[in-house]
Amino acid sequence: MTLKNAGIQFEYRVTKFAGHASMIAKLFAEKKYQNFMVVGGDGTMSEVINGIFSADIKDTNTLKIALIPRGTGNDWGRFWGLTRDYNHSLEVFLKGKIQTIDIGKVDYELEGEKQTHYFINSVGLGLDAKVVNITHWLKRYVGSHSFLYTVALLLAVFSYRATKIRIRSADRNLDESMFTMNVANGCYSGGGMKQTPNALPYDGLLDVMMAKKPTFFDIIGGLRRLFNGKLLEHPVIVSFQTRSLKVQSHKHALMEADGIIVNGTSPYVISIIPEAIQMIVP
Repeated sequence: MTLKNAGIQFEYRVTKFAGHASMIAKLFAEKKYQNFMVVGGDGTMSEVINGIFSADIKDTNTLKIALIPRGTGNDWGRFWGLTRDYNHSLEVFLKGKIQTIDIGKVDYELEGEKQTHYFINSVGLGLDAKVVNITHWLKRYVGSHSFLYTVALLLAVFSYRATKIRIRSADRNLDESMFTMNVANGCYSGGGMKQTPNALPYDGLLDVMMAKKPTFFDIIGGLRRLFNGKLLEHPVIVSFQTRSLKVQSHKHALMEADGIIVNGTSPYVISIIPEAIQMIVP
């Protein structure tokens, strides 16, 4: 009703299954729609981005996207100060400003075929992806709540084991035992955790955080710093910024992108697309 009263013409669709938002967004993008509003969480937003960027269109940076947060973690909305307050989000949509933002991209293989997955907020490997997997399992029983990420983290953190990993970027080469890893466009993940506190989605860079094999006491200290923005000060953390990196694991490393499990195998080539699309923000 608010959009109609504002004289805005629109077409809306309700998603019915995982991946449906990507299909709808791709269809709308190829029909030359210029403005997209997403009512949902990080996963829905990510699906829409994947649909737009997989569409056969030339200039995505002329498109505009808006968000009304309705998900489990809402980390992308949290960065911009968007809440589950429907009226506030609509006010931003109607009166907000335009910010050009970057979009992340992961290239990998699945059954020998080259694949590309786009992300708006972050991708994670190791413990990060394990936590997402457990969170999806918990949602089946208790519904969608932001505290589920914290519960999943506590369930996984003391049982997960590090795996050997190789990282190659323009100015950083690492061969380490990786406990968890987050490559981010935005600073929040997992329902408010700050794994990459300095990440900005408009600086043309990815912020990389990797935790090497920790001791029990390292984990205890790291949990406290996850929420106060001081994680990068922890001695087991390696962090840097880059435009792209290649990640290869000795064993299969589960990957998540914006809270969606990505079915692929390493090596993963993760890169940033600068000034890729416009977003309506407060």
